[in-house]
Amino acid sequence: MFGRLGPLFQNDEHASLHFHPTLLSMTEIIFSMILLILKSVLNGLMVLIGGTGSQGRPGSIKTEVPKLSVSMPFRLTKQDIEQYMIATGSSRDAIEKHKVIKALFLSAATEPCMLLVMVKQGCPIQPLGSVNVRNSFEILRPDLCSLDFLEEVEGGMVFSTLESPARIMKRGLEYDLSIEFRVPSKSDPNILVPVFRQIHTLLQFTKIPASAKLAEITREPEFQFQLMGKPRAGQTAVGYSDPTKWARLCKDYNPIHISGIAAKLYGLPGKIAHGNHVAALALKEILNASEKESGAPLRLEVSFKRPVTVPGKLDILVEFKQKQDSSITHYAIARGEKVCVQGKFWEISGPIQKS
Repeated sequence: MFGRLGPLFQNDEHASLHFHPTLLSMTEIIFSMILLILKSVLNGLMVLIGGTGSQGRPGSIKTEVPKLSVSMPFRLTKQDIEQYMIATGSSRDAIEKHKVIKALFLSAATEPCMLLVMVKQGCPIQPLGSVNVRNSFEILRPDLCSLDFLEEVEGGMVFSTLESPARIMKRGLEYDLSIEFRVPSKSDPNILVPVFRQIHTLLQFTKIPASAKLAEITREPEFQFQLMGKPRAGQTAVGYSDPTKWARLCKDYNPIHISGIAAKLYGLPGKIAHGNHVAALALKEILNASEKESGAPLRLEVSFKRPVTVPGKLDILVEFKQKQDSSITHYAIARGEKVCVQGKFWEISGPIQKS
């Protein structure tokens, strides 16, 4: 009945699938979206009727969640690279040269695995009541992330995991979904080496009892951009059909990204761009003229402040800060005087274990 997606509906916490993430078919995408919508609707009905839902008894907040995971084989294809180039206007050379661009490309190419974790039986996330608030990406092994190598390597795997516990926030529960891409070690093909990792953080809106203890925030405060009178580092534009181009690679065909009518039904002002796509378009503009990068690992962070309706033009702001031995690039993507997306990236110092 479920075809290639059958393992997602078994009782095991881990589901092993046997096809490349970007080969998820449109039929499978539609089937998955219907299941996610039905799950959210059913949960909403349970809340209305009995005051419960995915959180169990009324007034209770569960933070411990099953550590669900999905694994899939992974090897880049020329079509994956071409889809990214079409969606962002990047060249193959730019993807190869800049680790920030490569991180967003690998994120999009492996993201379907995250969608399938949300479909997995037992996943508590309700898509209709959740938003992606921030993502982080790490290029752990730049020496094993060249496009030529990733097109040829055999035995690469993607692992996506629902991390536990969830965090209690003022507006609901935060869930982390991690995705890790591993390739066989050059010294021992039986050992898989992590080369890229990303974490998507989703906030699921739910009523939090006054007695609940909120999670302690351990992240550094975000950089505060002064927009008034600040010179812009550049501009980028998102066209009305651009979200569909991005969806062809990442398989995120959420109706708010595809249809203006659907977005308005959800209470949004219009069709919304994918947050990572906005980041990719903007960062491409400020990286094109940058100097040659080193071979050090890199971390990129993206936070989503406001939805970006399409079409539209966006301003890009950049600030450079030094912290110990690291040079940190802070960036903001704004419409008018309001920041929509912001984040930072820097090279990670320290030794890397060679394969």
